Amino acid sequence: MKFLLQFDPASPAIINAKDEEPSLSLPKKLLFAFVEKTAIDDFLTEVPHKILGKFETISFSPNIYQVCINDDIFCLCQVPLGAPAACQLLDFLHAHGVRQVLAVGSCGSLVPMPEGKLLLVDKAWRDEGCSRLYQPDSNYFELYSAWQDQVKTALNLNKVAYQDVTTWTTDGFFRETKSKVTTMMQVGCQVVEMECAGLISVAKFYHFDFAQILFTADSLANLEHDPRNWGKKANQSILSIVSPVLAKL
Repeated sequence: MKFLLQFDPASPAIINAKDEEPSLSLPKKLLFAFVEKTAIDDFLTEVPHKILGKFETISFSPNIYQVCINDDIFCLCQVPLGAPAACQLLDFLHAHGVRQVLAVGSCGSLVPMPEGKLLLVDKAWRDEGCSRLYQPDSNYFELYSAWQDQVKTALNLNKVAYQDVTTWTTDGFFRETKSKVTTMMQVGCQVVEMECAGLISVAKFYHFDFAQILFTADSLANLEHDPRNWGKKANQSILSIVSPVLAKL
């Protein structure tokens, strides 16, 4: 008998994402946005768009938008908090046509960093459970790919300042203890968030392109919590900054 938590590579599963909304067909590129609904709404006032569908759940049912920037078409979807919900949504969107993903969201800084600093993930430590359902056990994922290189080139072409970063993905927002934070800093993590490693595992399972841009919100530097302004300013502007980057890819 297999150990209960052992990775199972079998596909498809009993519940198949493709069977949900079978007529839905999405553009290949996706802007996967961990931002407030007001940021989505404000951004959509600036760009041509239409609603392609909706992902229905009991507690969070985001619209899936088609957006056009500089004659380039991609889809945009708000993402729920936490790896399990975010991975479920990404799995669904991939099943309906998404193949290249640029995710964007906030993070807490573990080292001194100003609020609103833009970061591109190149490594994610797996301190959440969802990634074990998509990939065999390991400590972390690395993001070195042609897609990652294209994202970097597009960021530079758009004159967007950023820094490469190693992130700690955790399920336990209220379990970021001093010893845990210290350990993660010792292995090279500069920031913490709740989804990236899980999302990478979905992309690896289905062999599609994925990258994630983070912006700093609160800070845990010096083992003290400073909420600052939770990255509110970056939350409102980030879609306008990164959407031209995705349009160039």
